[in-house]
Amino acid sequence: MEYSQLRDLIQHPEEHSAEEIESNMSYINNYLREICFWPSIKTYLKKISKIVDKDKILLGLFENEKKFSWWDEILDIPENLKFGVEIEVTQLNFDLIECIFKSNSISKIMRILNMPPDIVKSIVNHSDFEKKDEPDKWIFSRESGTNNSEASSPILQNHLFDLNQIVAICNLFKALNADLNGGTGLHINVGVDYFQCNEKAIGNLLRIWGECEEMFFKMANPEGKIIRVVASNMAIPIKENIQNFFDEFDEKDGSITLNTDEDMERFLYLIQVRNRIEQFGSYLDLQCDSNLGREERYFQKYRQYEKRLRETGETNSEARWTSINFNHMKWNTASPGRIEIRIFNSSLEPEIIFQDLLLVGKLFEVSFENAKNPNYKSKEFEKLFLRNVTEAEKINNLLKLLFDNEEQRIIFKRRWESVKDENAYQKFYKGRDTFERN
Repeated sequence: MEYSQLRDLIQHPEEHSAEEIESNMSYINNYLREICFWPSIKTYLKKISKIVDKDKILLGLFENEKKFSWWDEILDIPENLKFGVEIEVTQLNFDLIECIFKSNSISKIMRILNMPPDIVKSIVNHSDFEKKDEPDKWIFSRESGTNNSEASSPILQNHLFDLNQIVAICNLFKALNADLNGGTGLHINVGVDYFQCNEKAIGNLLRIWGECEEMFFKMANPEGKIIRVVASNMAIPIKENIQNFFDEFDEKDGSITLNTDEDMERFLYLIQVRNRIEQFGSYLDLQCDSNLGREERYFQKYRQYEKRLRETGETNSEARWTSINFNHMKWNTASPGRIEIRIFNSSLEPEIIFQDLLLVGKLFEVSFENAKNPNYKSKEFEKLFLRNVTEAEKINNLLKLLFDNEEQRIIFKRRWESVKDENAYQKFYKGRDTFERN
């Protein structure tokens, strides 16, 4: 078909017969798939519905897409560990997502993709746009750039229904031609209530991370996949801060106290901010007592900075852009919040996302179980802190601490092995070495 004829068929369907439109449906669908601009598609569907069944157009648009496939295995993580995922994508305009969801088309598209009715109903009835603090909904939001979007899950658990919601969102995004690039990340949030206000669990989590952070970066993506370009700015290493934190706290009694707001703010400052505070341009105009020592002076500036953010409603703070982000944690409260792991590249492959969840889930499980019972994996903990070992020996000690299952260890050993010598990871080596480098 000539392009001019096709364009006329698209722009003026009312001037053509139903037979002519249906006989050229494949050309029409290819054109609509190429423009992938939903407001235009919606306008066309409205026009054409007076002539042919618009569901035929929808079916044609998505019938050749890969269909939903039920994930039938729960993860090897605690059932009571609550988590959420934030999936960033590119080449998917936020307005397109919002338009599809707010029309009657989303349910039809999801059914064309063979998604189970209860999954469709749950996602469609529990979704919103550009909202904050709605933990029972899928929230779709704009990221920086015209065609960058993000899907943030509700609070989920290790149940098949919850896992398959993630499968459905990945399936939907792929059908809508979403893509990934060097700026898109996957953030995994874990509910702090899992730790049951046990501060030793936070201590274990930090000690493991402070010992092996660069290895977590190398295990963060599938075999052969280098960490995304922006990670050095959006998932800044905190190993050096953790080491300094424990140097100072071990001189006291080695305990972590998070009872008051000031305790929590000091914890956030020491773990996430202090080695880069002078990079925050917004600190420069904040005033504090000049008689204070440097560390206390900067801490007071940090408190003012956070207060200013709360008063203005700003949430996109440089202080949060670290490999682990504790800024959403509210210790010793009825709703203790979440801890965010920011090291992963984005993915639309459920198997990859579930492997990432497994890694994070095991880190939290081991941290908590040892906090409850110091004999739990005590020998593995002891080996993890050996320093006269190679990086290969270090990764083996870490994997034996985290995983009892040999097949699971192999997954992450291969991830690490495929990128261990890549120069891209040099910028993530911070703090004192915890193994012998070649």
